[in-house]
Amino acid sequence: MKDIELTVTGHRAFGGYGHLTLMTEEKLAFAPGQFAMLKPAGAIEPIWRRAMAIYRARATARATSIEFIYQVFGRGTQALRQLRPGDGARTLLPLGRGFDTDAVAVGGREALLIAGGVGSAALLALAEQLKREQVPTRLFLGGRSRTDLIGLDDFAALGVPVHVATNDGSQGVTGFVTLPFERFLQDRAEDAQAGKFVAYACGPHPMLAGVAALTAKARILTYVSVEERMACGFGVCVGCVVAVKGRDGDGDYRRSCVEGPVFRADELDWS
Repeated sequence: MKDIELTVTGHRAFGGYGHLTLMTEEKLAFAPGQFAMLKPAGAIEPIWRRAMAIYRARATARATSIEFIYQVFGRGTQALRQLRPGDGARTLLPLGRGFDTDAVAVGGREALLIAGGVGSAALLALAEQLKREQVPTRLFLGGRSRTDLIGLDDFAALGVPVHVATNDGSQGVTGFVTLPFERFLQDRAEDAQAGKFVAYACGPHPMLAGVAALTAKARILTYVSVEERMACGFGVCVGCVVAVKGRDGDGDYRRSCVEGPVFRADELDWS
């Protein structure tokens, strides 16, 4: 974990979202699913940084470029939206536990990525790694409308088959992203029961709960990246805990910034 100031090299606004690119002369390494805490350099308000999944990172011998896609929601992201090329962003990174790809890298398994809205920001780096490792991968992407299908072109550029759903029917299947995912599992029930899939999901809690229910029924190993509000980002404030199943049947809690944000779906208490 490093606390460094990165330089803004690009910042594009689209709809209610921002695509922020930062650069540092340091060589940094990240695991897919890890995140960073950001705020404008020198900013006093708001005090706390904002947690953002690392969308994409590219490292050379001299520098590292890091991209983030975020939804503008509240004072913190509104402040970040004002950043322009040449400005500084105070950044704490890399943080959290990323996705486990060991299970999908053996036995000819296929990775199923399920994303809701800006949750896809946590999955592009994973899709890029799986492509490098020659793991068959497909994406189920959902949003309120076609303007909320975050990263669609970037996933398509990887050659990943994409199943799209929108709440308003403006693109793909009308409904939640769990609809085309459920249909796929029904069509490939035998492969699911034979352990041919590993699922990775990120999105709002109701979507993750729906995915967890579907994959539990199909007996598919599933990892979810939870979207919890964070303050410190490294486990001190204990403000981002999620409920997990205790070994003795009692409930317990884990910090999503340290023990997560990625968890096995069967570890979490979805009740």
